[in-house]
Amino acid sequence: MTKLRLPHLDWPLALAVCGLIGIGLLTVYSATSIPGAHQGLWMKQLAWCVLAFGAAWVVAAIHYRLYDSLAWPMYAIALVLLVAVLAVGTSKMGAKRWIDIGPMQFQPSELAKIATTFVLARFFDHARLDLNKVRWWLPPLFIALVPFVLVAKEPDLGTGLSFPVMLVAMYFWAGMPLGRLLLGLSPVFNVALFFVTGSIWWFVALFAGLLAFARPKITMLVGILAINAAVAVTLPQMWNHMHDYQRRRIETFLNPDHDPYGAGYQIIQSKIAIGSGGATGKGYLKGSQKALSFL
Repeated sequence: MTKLRLPHLDWPLALAVCGLIGIGLLTVYSATSIPGAHQGLWMKQLAWCVLAFGAAWVVAAIHYRLYDSLAWPMYAIALVLLVAVLAVGTSKMGAKRWIDIGPMQFQPSELAKIATTFVLARFFDHARLDLNKVRWWLPPLFIALVPFVLVAKEPDLGTGLSFPVMLVAMYFWAGMPLGRLLLGLSPVFNVALFFVTGSIWWFVALFAGLLAFARPKITMLVGILAINAAVAVTLPQMWNHMHDYQRRRIETFLNPDHDPYGAGYQIIQSKIAIGSGGATGKGYLKGSQKALSFL
């Protein structure tokens, strides 16, 4: 009889995942513990967690080199499916994100996230990797950009943004210098500060600080300045080409009081819930906004 053994695991990471799952179950139970609020939903969540643990066991038991060899084929299949969903996908709420497979629906963007992670990991594992050189940091950018554009086209901006976030995290762990990484993210800071403050001067001050910290070469400096100038010029066009629901999300985030009984209602009630509980909260299952069904 062969002994049942645990696969080799990164235990700190595994325990962190288990902790997050536990917090999630407690949160779902708390949110649905009042009459008429999907009571029992936490049991369904728990059942999926058990299935997920079984799937995780199988995935962890397979040698990681198999995933290395499957990375590019999975990535190619994911891109084909992302293109297919735009043509033959099922539409819901104005978006094409699913492909029907008999009685089930499949979301290709989920496969694309896993495949992109595998491909980036394979690329960053190269023995001669040097992220100070363009030839090493530019290809990963395109690897993440292609699925990002296809998913954003569905449109699903929330899932699409997971690809650049994933790329930034993997750049960091692959050893890209922090100053160079922050300079590469400067167009993101440019857009965010413009929407939050309505002025470019906050970004100018931040950018000057980044330049002093990173001290880039002249070629990189010219490239970063050109990109940020292009972003600043095209911001109005970017805003006009966004979908209505995307603009509403940004407007509601910046000013929820603009529509307190509509789009801003949840944010306002959440702020009240957090503010009334303070730093330590009111205690588990004692939140007033939940108990009185304001949320």
